[in-house]
Amino acid sequence: MLSGNALRRLFACTLAGTALVWTTVALAQPPQYKNDAELMGAAIASPEGVGQVLDRLVQKCGLYSEATKAHGNAALRAWQARHRDYLTEGQRVRDELRAVYTDPEARQRFDDLLTNEFPKLVERQFVVYSNTIDDQPTQSAKAEMCDGYFNAVDERQFDLKVNDPALAAFFDKRMAERTSSGNSPVSK
Repeated sequence: MLSGNALRRLFACTLAGTALVWTTVALAQPPQYKNDAELMGAAIASPEGVGQVLDRLVQKCGLYSEATKAHGNAALRAWQARHRDYLTEGQRVRDELRAVYTDPEARQRFDDLLTNEFPKLVERQFVVYSNTIDDQPTQSAKAEMCDGYFNAVDERQFDLKVNDPALAAFFDKRMAERTSSGNSPVSK
């Protein structure tokens, strides 16, 4: 059991890691983490948040043309398949952190992070892409912009290993450790 000060430090690092991921995604630079607690914080937001942004883009872009909708759906499914283990590991990290926060106040802050702050971060990132699409003068230009985003997904520019190699390595290490100890990386 962690003391109050240790829980506050862990929560602060978790929050910092979460914010760091989304700040650097907006700047298109890989994040730099100071410690595993920041990586744990980043793991609760990414890649799940990227997947949510992409899903919302597919929904939005599907309004402009059937071909764009099909392209978006195919790109999203391929991205989800490539990130399946990372998405599962991100959920595992959230579960581990939730178990650490046994103090009601700390648990409430963590739950608030997941239910209120995380969706706000996703929304802010989506709005950046959405506004760029909305700025296009015609439906066909909007569809073309959407297809440009989906081409970037196809080219793996939205992949965790490209955008956040440190977090990808963190996930890979956790999964490898679990595999080497006799547990499947997707079990538990």
